[in-house]
Amino acid sequence: MGTPGRGHKSYLQFGVETTYGTAVAATHKVEVISMKVDPIIGVIRDPSLYDAVARRALYQGGLMYKGNFVIRCNYSGLGVLWKAALGAVATTGVGPYVHVFKESADLPSLTLQMIEGNIPATQYQRVDGAIITSMTIRGTAGQGDDGMVQVEFEVLAKNKLNVASAPTTITNFPALAPVLFHHATVVDNGTGDTSSDIRVRSFEISHRSPFTEDRFYLGATNIDQPLREDFVACQWKITSEFQTIAQFNAAAAFTVGDPELTFTTGATAILNIVSNSANLVEYSNPVENYGIILAQATWEAWYNSSDLTSLMLTTTNSQAAFDTAN
Repeated sequence: MGTPGRGHKSYLQFGVETTYGTAVAATHKVEVISMKVDPIIGVIRDPSLYDAVARRALYQGGLMYKGNFVIRCNYSGLGVLWKAALGAVATTGVGPYVHVFKESADLPSLTLQMIEGNIPATQYQRVDGAIITSMTIRGTAGQGDDGMVQVEFEVLAKNKLNVASAPTTITNFPALAPVLFHHATVVDNGTGDTSSDIRVRSFEISHRSPFTEDRFYLGATNIDQPLREDFVACQWKITSEFQTIAQFNAAAAFTVGDPELTFTTGATAILNIVSNSANLVEYSNPVENYGIILAQATWEAWYNSSDLTSLMLTTTNSQAAFDTAN
């Protein structure tokens, strides 16, 4: 009787590719909350008519791979992923070091080493040409596991194959430096409300980069390198207690705002996320029951001419280089 794969034996490693789709050794290792990258299989169904009720045959169509992985949001050790999602980074300081991540036209591709349930123990699944097409940062105040801020990365990749050898040896996972909901020191809902009137229950910040999924050419089954096909889409979804009408007024007037969150546990553990040009595109504070009224607000961010980005993410830590593993 075979032994089934167990989730607790799974983890993820990755490295930045020099050439798109050409595998590189992993340089970083992270624990995962969940992960999957699955084949999107094109099927050519023979349309020929003949004397039967079923099709005569099926044939292989174009092939690509899509999926996501969810990890703990750390104050350090995630610089490669932040840059892969946004595109650019600049580092200043001499300890603590400040790493500022912004949007760029070009996104690097990654080689992923997916150790999936330790099946088989001496092999792994390798994903080549993985581009991060979406990043979502979310957290909820309270007593559950989602009180630890989590990050979901969606990927679009060229290939996935089984490698019949052990994965790259990387000794340690990033240090346990989780961003927790009660670490928040700046909570700005973008409207200019005073801090005493802002009671955010949960947030979700998404940054999506549309890439082509149709670059198939004669003579090759797998997709060619995806390219940008539209503007990025950056949104903040904020759920808060209804205490003032500031958000309603901002939505009705289409006022430009600047939602911002800062989390910190010290001088070398700071995460700041801000969109300095955004508008409220959805707002609602429905009365639905006896209890506290909750307001739902969606900000859509756009290019800020000073920051040169719609979303700016800044980490302050003890790492001199943004891509230090720990």
